[in-house]
Amino acid sequence: MQVIDYYACLAELTAGVVTDFCKTVKDETGSEKLTGAFFGYLMDLSWNVNFFGPLEGGVDYSTIQRCGHLGLSQLLRSPHIDFLVSPYGYAFRGVGGDGLAMQPSESVRLHGKLYLMEEDTLMHNRNEPDGRMQPIRDTLAIYKRNFANCLVHGHGITWLQSSLFAEYPEIEPQADALHPHLHKLGQWALQLDRKPQAEIAVLLDDESYFYTTLQNTVSLPGVFYQRVFNLPRIGAPHDVVLLRDLIEGRLPPYKLYIFLNAFRLTRPQREALASQIRREGRTALWLYAPGYINDDADAPLHEDHMTDLTGLRFGRADNPWSVHAHITNFQHEITKDIPQDLFWGTQRSLAPIFHVADPEATVLGQMITVYGRSKPGLALKEFAEWRSIYCATPNVPAPVLRGIARYAGVHLYSKAGDVLYATPNLLCVHTSGGGPRTFTLPKPAEIVYDLFEMREVARDVCTLEVNLPPASTSLWYAGDAQRLL
Repeated sequence: MQVIDYYACLAELTAGVVTDFCKTVKDETGSEKLTGAFFGYLMDLSWNVNFFGPLEGGVDYSTIQRCGHLGLSQLLRSPHIDFLVSPYGYAFRGVGGDGLAMQPSESVRLHGKLYLMEEDTLMHNRNEPDGRMQPIRDTLAIYKRNFANCLVHGHGITWLQSSLFAEYPEIEPQADALHPHLHKLGQWALQLDRKPQAEIAVLLDDESYFYTTLQNTVSLPGVFYQRVFNLPRIGAPHDVVLLRDLIEGRLPPYKLYIFLNAFRLTRPQREALASQIRREGRTALWLYAPGYINDDADAPLHEDHMTDLTGLRFGRADNPWSVHAHITNFQHEITKDIPQDLFWGTQRSLAPIFHVADPEATVLGQMITVYGRSKPGLALKEFAEWRSIYCATPNVPAPVLRGIARYAGVHLYSKAGDVLYATPNLLCVHTSGGGPRTFTLPKPAEIVYDLFEMREVARDVCTLEVNLPPASTSLWYAGDAQRLL
């Protein structure tokens, strides 16, 4: 407990220092200046300093508990903070990746703060070849992807122009011409309805980080990889928010709630969470060890606490193991389109390991655990007012998430596995492979217009059929023709 208290104290003190500096600026300028900081990297600090260097073991230990960034909630509640900044995520920046905020960005917006992305992509013409994008096509696709991500989510963006990262864009005519057009699009889009379109909420619990190991056995596959490789490819937009914002009743209703790391919850938090989830046909997806830790109980660590939260009954094994899962029931709506050769999990040993031991649950998949034994690892249980789904292994693949989203009633734009963002009037798709695509719009559109190519694509449609170039980003306006550029 002393270690947990130490890390909580470190986070509180670090956030306090940032807040004090910003308050000083406010006081000295009569609150006429905006103040903020590079802070709150909760989604990205599973890596440590070795991640950027030649040393071995660069991701064996997490930085998240030791860096002070877990004081994010303190800053979000401060009147002295106007904005938060970060580079976009360092996990997968190339073609096919995503321009991810390091913060749970929808929580930043919910608290009335602005998120600013620092766009520091290494251009194709960087003097030092290591890490740069190749060729110019890739640079342009990534610039467009990151811009569209910010546009759709209501973020700000700053382009870092430095010879440390690239030769200056003006020496490349295509890159030089792109930035004025992006600026024009950003100004035009201010008139649009850009409220979040997501029907999926992805919940991150900052407090549970204090209770997890410094070894990267849980956070790396369960938060970092899950978000980078699979969540952006569901085929429907999602919002990333802090769990405490759901518990405090700040969130609008969603159809699907994905709990990445809700490992430690107090009794009042459990009651508040139940009141938010167990109603109106909502669906919850719980990963690995939801609710396993309850400080209020006589036995703080017990699988019965997981049952109390999820409604499913569990068994437990304490042997560390690198668990994997696969589908075994292909008749259910969730799994009917999933190939039988799809496996997922982690190479890192987890302990304890949980499996579903509930005769009333519908088992969809097995987990492969100690000595190659199989146990129910993906299962669901339907209740009168809600549905509960549990997966024992982290890093659930996009096809499984897509099936769960469909089951939850989420509108799916596509099942092709491209990175996708959307608002009521904007649709962005970033693809590595390209090819024919069909997108199902949530409502009829008078016109669909390509905002990068500046051309009309379709009229009076509910579905959009296009042929995407490889390594490309497309951004379409879908709505009334009179609101076009």
